[in-house]
Amino acid sequence: MAAVEAYLHETAAPELIGTDPRDITRAWDTAHRQFIGFGGSSVAVRATSAVDIALWDILGKVAGLPVCRLLGGPVRGSVRAYNTCAGPGYGGSSSNVNRKRWGLGDTDPADTGPAGEYEDLLASVTRPEELVASLRADGITAMKIWPFDEAALRTGGGWIDRSDLRDGVKIIERTRAAAGDDMDILLELHSLWSPQAALTIARAVEQFGLFWIEDPFRVDSPEALARFADRTSIPLTVGETIGTRFDCQRLLRTGAVGYLMFDIGWTGGISEAVRIAALAETYGVPVAPHDCTGPVVLTAGCHLSAHLPNAVLQETVRAFYHGWYRDFVTELPRLEAGRITPPEGPGLGLELRPEVREWPDLHVRMSGAA
Repeated sequence: MAAVEAYLHETAAPELIGTDPRDITRAWDTAHRQFIGFGGSSVAVRATSAVDIALWDILGKVAGLPVCRLLGGPVRGSVRAYNTCAGPGYGGSSSNVNRKRWGLGDTDPADTGPAGEYEDLLASVTRPEELVASLRADGITAMKIWPFDEAALRTGGGWIDRSDLRDGVKIIERTRAAAGDDMDILLELHSLWSPQAALTIARAVEQFGLFWIEDPFRVDSPEALARFADRTSIPLTVGETIGTRFDCQRLLRTGAVGYLMFDIGWTGGISEAVRIAALAETYGVPVAPHDCTGPVVLTAGCHLSAHLPNAVLQETVRAFYHGWYRDFVTELPRLEAGRITPPEGPGLGLELRPEVREWPDLHVRMSGAA
């Protein structure tokens, strides 16, 4: 993200160069008090997140201890992982999911040919039974899908057509029938809907015993969030793009949040994620670190998930875990039997692969002394 890169070099670097990298709290407090535009999940927050994660990695390597140990040690050796059913080409400039943007090309959703390895997004909407079987073979016991997103693209999310509602419900019905009771299903709505349309969807799928419904609409209004939670039995998950503890507190006060999600790369880093989790614990709310953003964030999330008493799930994307994540780093958390374990090496326990520095399209920018 070019804006984050610019912020790091133009605003953060002059404050950081020449200081002791072990002074993590001082660095974070400087960012919060002096940097411009600190709020929500802004460029400033994301840049601060990158700095904070790097400083924890440095401290761990200096001390010869993994980040989880520096934080006070693990409360569990591993944490339950769920698979976000994306594919190898998942990613883009928007949360909206359509076939071209998310790497599915012009594939006909009626196509019944064999899915590519870990092409879980296409499989989730065309062959959910095969997807469930594949996940179960990998030991995975929880899966996240989003069968209503394309419908939102057609209507702008203000309402959902009956045919689109029927089609999405049918996918969840097929998934539940294949999964039985030993696979949890998480429904993602990507904040694409109006509160009323999201409520229509929630009521239509309550019968399937979903683990949670995530980001049904933009949480600009805490009051709307509270009304939604009061009208559905499905636990509500929000927080991925909300920001720091100050933003999260406004959501927690509503009493609507069933699970609080945060992305360590978007919320202020490891330091702020620990504070957010502690805040959530005072409200009796479990946390579930987000990941679709890279191997470093996944690994940091695993260290936190092992350490935090109220962490219940760690997001994973097996298409990424077995794919491009391995192109960048030397180690990844161990993922087996539906659980994920942080690396045991010092710091985060991983390094950038040396060959990355030789890639012809690599761009390197250095900041000089302040």
